[in-house]
Amino acid sequence: MFMSYEEWEPIYDYGHFSYYVNPKRPWLKYYPENIPKSIRFDPIPVHEFIRLTAEKYPNNVAINDLSRDKKYTYREVFWYADKIANALIDLGVNKDHSVGVMTKNIPEFIFTIFGITETGASVSPINPLLRESDVIHIIQEAGNINTIFVHKDNYRTIKKVRRSLEIENIILLESKEPREDTITFEEFILHKSTIKPQIEIDPVNDIAALLFTGGTTGLPKGVMLTHNNLVHNALSVLNMEKTTFEENRGIGVSLAILPLCHTFGYEVSIISMAAATMMIMIDSFDPGLILKLIEKYRIKLFTGVPIMFQMLVNHPDFSERDLSSLEGATSGSAALAPEISKKWEKKTGIKVGQGFGLTEASPITHMQPNWIPEIKPESIGIPIIDTDAIIVNPDTLEELGVNEIGELLIRGPQVMKGYWKRPKATEKIILKDGWLRTGDLARMDENGYFYIEGRTKDMIKYKGYKVMPKEVEEKLYEHPAVLEVGVIGIPDPYIGETIKAFIVLKKEYRDGKITERDIIKWAKEHLASYKYPRHIEFVNSLPRTAVGKIFRRKLRDKEKKK
Repeated sequence: MFMSYEEWEPIYDYGHFSYYVNPKRPWLKYYPENIPKSIRFDPIPVHEFIRLTAEKYPNNVAINDLSRDKKYTYREVFWYADKIANALIDLGVNKDHSVGVMTKNIPEFIFTIFGITETGASVSPINPLLRESDVIHIIQEAGNINTIFVHKDNYRTIKKVRRSLEIENIILLESKEPREDTITFEEFILHKSTIKPQIEIDPVNDIAALLFTGGTTGLPKGVMLTHNNLVHNALSVLNMEKTTFEENRGIGVSLAILPLCHTFGYEVSIISMAAATMMIMIDSFDPGLILKLIEKYRIKLFTGVPIMFQMLVNHPDFSERDLSSLEGATSGSAALAPEISKKWEKKTGIKVGQGFGLTEASPITHMQPNWIPEIKPESIGIPIIDTDAIIVNPDTLEELGVNEIGELLIRGPQVMKGYWKRPKATEKIILKDGWLRTGDLARMDENGYFYIEGRTKDMIKYKGYKVMPKEVEEKLYEHPAVLEVGVIGIPDPYIGETIKAFIVLKKEYRDGKITERDIIKWAKEHLASYKYPRHIEFVNSLPRTAVGKIFRRKLRDKEKKK
């Protein structure tokens, strides 16, 4: 029987922590009385979770699309979603399928993700920056994608993919005319019903999103996130602030600047819509425009990735715009260089609170809410509601003590169902007692604050010493000539492995105004004798993932080719 969610409400428990969490953890002592210690709810599909917002705030603007100068209300979002769902069902799409979405940030991405999940199928976002071979791998790995929504700018890539794979249905986005063997989005939903389909969904077990990892340490793997994973993660984040979720609902403005194809942007969009905010949608990151929008719309919270903060603080308008509305700033996906954080704080008076997450955890696990004793820019903060975290020896899995560096493990309701069609890989990363191995090296201080030290696979072993690229990079950022830097370990015939830094210079230091030897000499004076880079290479740009992480694997591959 089809479930009705009209009366659905989460239950907030202010007296007891979740069974996922050890109640003796040091960070739990900070919890104020008005922050739930745990959240329970009857399972609900992610689209029904957001539909409740749309029914309560039907006329609120959900999406403000700046590129088209067009606004969509919450009612309109589901007008489109329901038409998409019924059109997909007519194609035969069901729970056995995943539907691809390959586009930059446009409103249709939001419409389609809810339309797809309404059919019982899962969403497979495909990064529009990927090349033909990567897209082929994702579609082959999924094995159940025969329908893809594709932006007109990515049609050429999909056309090449079709030479190797059969894809039955291509729905073209932002195109007035169809291309060969495609249908436009407008044609696809024309004359389709706006009545939501009656499809039975098991939110605990059914997959809402099949998200492919960034492939930083190998070929991308499909991460199975259930409806319950996404909803619980959203509720835990929304209830981590002093003012309650309900108090903030319907009044906020957010910037949809994170790539929606990535798990961070994907979940942040769900969080924003659950809070009934107006999402200002921008299809590419323009730091000057972002600064203007913060000033114009009096944005209270800025959420971005390190490369975005870097571009903002180095933009000439950064010192000119009125950013006084900002009450908080959050950086995620990778470590934020201290120098960038200092520049942000000096201008805005707000410390950047780093957070943490990974695709396998829906993705958010740690943040720095406004009620913890201190926002520490170098920390990722504390676990969110219903989430536990420990540091273990990567080899023995023995739990380590305060400030000891080891692998970070996560346990909570947001942990993925597993890797798609990879049970052995799932067994390696999700332990029998529910702990998720992140592969990240971290430590926890005496107050329960966590700090990321690097990836286990990125650790450089120089003459028996363990060197973390992050530490070397943070120091090199202090050099006045360095705009961007990525550090890796490279083979050395005499000692096994040594340290190399790839550096993008600031404009005023290019054209021979500084040499590799100058950088090495400076680093030698500012870093321990076993930590400074022995090799420097100046590059025009660094390879990055969809959310701006340095793609160290590509740097290593580049080095191997030499």
